[in-house]
Amino acid sequence: MSLLDNGNETITVYPQEQTTDDRGNTVWRPSTTGVPVRCRVQPVDTDEPAVPGQATETTYRVIARDAPLGPWARVEWGGRSWDVVGEPRCYNGSPLTRHIDALIRVRSVG
Repeated sequence: MSLLDNGNETITVYPQEQTTDDRGNTVWRPSTTGVPVRCRVQPVDTDEPAVPGQATETTYRVIARDAPLGPWARVEWGGRSWDVVGEPRCYNGSPLTRHIDALIRVRSVG
């Protein structure tokens, strides 16, 4: 059994989709339909605040066998909404090691 197939977390991914805005421009945005994904979620780092009392911003790595992640996708996990940071990395080695990973950061409010 692979750890990639038996993740200990379930996230909801709102995949990126291409659409047209009210001015006729082609834009990317998160879908309104979520997809549940079994995965592993691991902390990567914390940006410690320079001034006491400011909030920290922790980045997590999502590792899954397959997930519709992209730079404009949105993730729901742990009761919070998260943005994908940059492009996800696809590892297309053997069938046993094939997987995708992406960094997520909690969405800014306002």
